[in-house]
Amino acid sequence: MRAEVMRMCSLSRAVALVGLFAAAITARAEEAVPAVFTVREGTLGYTITHKLHQVRGTTHDFEGKVVVATDGAARVQVRAKVASFDSGNSNRDEHMREVTHEVEHPYCSVKGTATGVKLPLDAPRTIILAGTVELNGQRISVEIPVGLTHSGSRLRASFSFAVSLDDLKIQRPALLFVRVEDQLMIEGDLLLE
Repeated sequence: MRAEVMRMCSLSRAVALVGLFAAAITARAEEAVPAVFTVREGTLGYTITHKLHQVRGTTHDFEGKVVVATDGAARVQVRAKVASFDSGNSNRDEHMREVTHEVEHPYCSVKGTATGVKLPLDAPRTIILAGTVELNGQRISVEIPVGLTHSGSRLRASFSFAVSLDDLKIQRPALLFVRVEDQLMIEGDLLLE
């Protein structure tokens, strides 16, 4: 009988130990991990305005990452080669590369953080990205409204905001002795997967 009691105690301990391991594994599985998205698809663009016309350049050649922590804090970084933007006019694009000093500063980028990004999205929403735009070797701080929606199993991020060419120390091009406006509109429609 004593041997049977000892066997029962050992069995109870083994069951308890298995229960503890199962609880630890379950707790580990329930630990929240950040969501990491790669930005590879979509369009980035800029628009500058002259009294006589508007110029829009776009690129589909960019890279980026978005990390959303379980508390809703997000970190964003997207960059594109300055030389990849196409306005449909090669002379204009070459001049744009000159005034942004593309040889010394080949990339333009946006980096920033946001809060309140709860995943999965229950509905389309707009967040504010506290960001930094880097172009022409200059960095300026901006607040960027970003619209987030579902696009199948991916997220779509759309944004549009203005920065100053003068703040970026970009010499504003002129046509017929009239310079383009100081405002540079930056737009994007990106798919995050």
